[in-house]
Amino acid sequence: MSLAGLDVGTSGCKGLALSEEGREIASARREYALAFPGKGRVELDPELVWQAVKDVIRILALTAEQKRDPIRALCLSVSGDEAVPVDSSGATLYPCIMAMDVRSVDIAGWWEREFGRERVYSITGLPIHPMHPLVRLMWLRANEPGVFGRIARMLCWGEFLALRLGTEPVTDYSIASRTMAFDIHGRYWSPEMLTAADLPPALFSQIYPSGKAIGTLPDQIAHELGLRSPVTLVTGGFDQAMAALGSGLLTPGEAGVGTGTWEALTIVTDAPVLSSAMLEAGYPFGCYVANDLYFCLASNAGGGSLLRWYRDTFADKEVEQSHAANVDAFDLIVQQATSRPTALLVLPHFEGSYNPWMDPFSTGAIVGLNLNTTRADLVKAILEGITLELRENIERVEHAGLAIKELRATGGGAKSATWLQLKADITGKAIVTLNINETGCFAAACLAGVGIGAFTSIEEPLKSLVRPTASYEPRPALKAEYDEIFAAYHELYSTLKPINHVLVNARSFKEVRA
Repeated sequence: MSLAGLDVGTSGCKGLALSEEGREIASARREYALAFPGKGRVELDPELVWQAVKDVIRILALTAEQKRDPIRALCLSVSGDEAVPVDSSGATLYPCIMAMDVRSVDIAGWWEREFGRERVYSITGLPIHPMHPLVRLMWLRANEPGVFGRIARMLCWGEFLALRLGTEPVTDYSIASRTMAFDIHGRYWSPEMLTAADLPPALFSQIYPSGKAIGTLPDQIAHELGLRSPVTLVTGGFDQAMAALGSGLLTPGEAGVGTGTWEALTIVTDAPVLSSAMLEAGYPFGCYVANDLYFCLASNAGGGSLLRWYRDTFADKEVEQSHAANVDAFDLIVQQATSRPTALLVLPHFEGSYNPWMDPFSTGAIVGLNLNTTRADLVKAILEGITLELRENIERVEHAGLAIKELRATGGGAKSATWLQLKADITGKAIVTLNINETGCFAAACLAGVGIGAFTSIEEPLKSLVRPTASYEPRPALKAEYDEIFAAYHELYSTLKPINHVLVNARSFKEVRA
């Protein structure tokens, strides 16, 4: 018997099948493309996602059958903040409006004016934002009344895929926490939020804890996917929380940093800290995917995307070398980084700022350039800038009372020893790597096992299967140097903010004139 975990994200679906002993049996991946139908609009066709999920399941099922270890349970880790409107038959009514789409900014402004962001934060743990499904529903009512009048359910990705898999469209606490319609304290749909939005609770799904069996896939659907009945679908959760769980984070104070296109800091806590300072910095809290805990999330859009910008702009030579040597171009780029701290400061806001500045109009900056600056300096400064932003978030959440013991590193950034050591030197935290690569898929597979009784609890597989592979400790001398650099970095955003806003406004004016 094997267990399948799928990670359904913004650009693709990944899958992993594990034996009960934790041995990898199969893996698969499928990508899909976003649509950009207008300025500020980003959509995703739910049918593309469903097709990718089917393809991944079929590959996992075929390999598992060939190895005589058929899949007995499925579980999903899914992107949060997005939902699909469906009618009473389950048919989709509108493309999924993605998190980066800004069309409902006016509705978010209504919540600020009429309800108050402090009250929203105190109930939901979320700063008001246009991306949340509750806000999207209100936008559909105001702008697409024909669609809105036919909506029977607003389904986040886990619920939508559960429906397509032939079970009840049940959600879990962590995904419900991302809708802005959920009371994270009582763990139920908030009557106060729904009344203010003038929306009925029936639009939202029933809620289960993560790791609970939803139901058995109908024989016909299982057969179409290459699965041998019976196969049970189990509740999973929000991808950032699932990645943290797959890293073995199970107790308050444990934290992980996932460095991919973006960089995300996830901290496990026993209670949300919903102070005015945390709201001002935009830190969301949600229900965790294990043990009735909570998590706090800090996001930095300037993660691996900055290295991709450098690669595409300056690293033609390294790209050519990577093709010839069949290695990753990013490895060649990062290897060039100077060994000592640079005399440069990089503000990594190339896609605006999220936590802690919450300023979409902030832009990137490289400060301290001179005629002696080399490409190796630029590479190191980019890594420093991303990591100094990480330290800014760490210091703020720790000041609020969320102590962090160490950081478990995942994602593409966890493959670079240079960057991992830099993270330790700048943050002052030990950075630990793990034997698990796809932590979201792994967590989902483990929860699938919990849901069918293969494991007595989520602790059982995590404590036996997740192991540290290396620990990068802060080097005191370099930590002291970076303390001084951080003091300057701490002032960089506020110093550049008025200049950035002038430049953004000037650019917007030119676009309008054009």
